[in-house]
Amino acid sequence: MKHIIIIGLCFMVVNGMPYEIAEDEEGQEYYMVPLSRARRSPDTETSICVKEKSSGVAHSGNIFDKNGHRLDGSAYANKDHHSPGIKPDQFGGQWNYNHDPSRTSAFVGADHTKGYGTDAGAGIKHDIHRSKDFNVGVGVGAQKHYGGPGGDTRPQFGAFVRGSGRF
Repeated sequence: MKHIIIIGLCFMVVNGMPYEIAEDEEGQEYYMVPLSRARRSPDTETSICVKEKSSGVAHSGNIFDKNGHRLDGSAYANKDHHSPGIKPDQFGGQWNYNHDPSRTSAFVGADHTKGYGTDAGAGIKHDIHRSKDFNVGVGVGAQKHYGGPGGDTRPQFGAFVRGSGRF
């Protein structure tokens, strides 16, 4: 019964669409169907993954990009098929900010796992020198775990100096 209703709805939608008939120079007739285009950022990606034991969805994209300022965001959610309920077992997200003129970037993000708590972190880095063959940068970051079996942890801080080169 369910299939008959779905097929009927599809048939109604197809018959309700406005078609125009166009004819070319040789007398061949064509249906003209209007195409609707949603305005989307070209840097947007959504993925859905279904595996034997779990399913997940992820979305990432550019939120803002103007005058050297760029803000990107991403989020995900995963569900284990063997766990009860419909709420996701893991979810999280991150924002990344880049300022190209000053060669500086920053991020903030969090990940939550049911039964194990939440990990939150943030950081910033700056490229002191950037060229085609050699890069040097510095950065700092912090992260903290909230909840779960071990409870809250003390914040962890770190700093780094990074370099890379092509010889």
